[in-house]
Amino acid sequence: MSITVQAFLDAENDIRPELFDDEAKDIAKELKGARITTHQVRRFYDEVKRYKARLDQGEPYKRIKPLIVMLKSKAKYAATKKPNMSIFYDFIEKSVDYVKEGDEEIQKKKFDAFCLFFEAVYGFAELKNN
Repeated sequence: MSITVQAFLDAENDIRPELFDDEAKDIAKELKGARITTHQVRRFYDEVKRYKARLDQGEPYKRIKPLIVMLKSKAKYAATKKPNMSIFYDFIEKSVDYVKEGDEEIQKKKFDAFCLFFEAVYGFAELKNN
């Protein structure tokens, strides 16, 4: 099964509010259905938040971008070890690919939106601690 990640920004390059409601709920439902645990998602979520904090502290985006892109390979490795993580890999892959599009300023806006989107997905997922 494949998930759909919608555009994070609207035509005016503002964050779309729908991202944090039904769209986040839909992905959260898929993660929960795959029996992904809190721990499996939390380590990625924490990593994304660390990158965001570094950007907020003034570190240049061009130094953080390779780490953001590397999330895909980390999620793929996790999916190789635990097949139920393949849906999570799909979420990370599509999100990161979307963040990489556009000029640097747009990419930064998209990454900010992705951070909030990931938080909403995680909040709605009701994952277990097994």
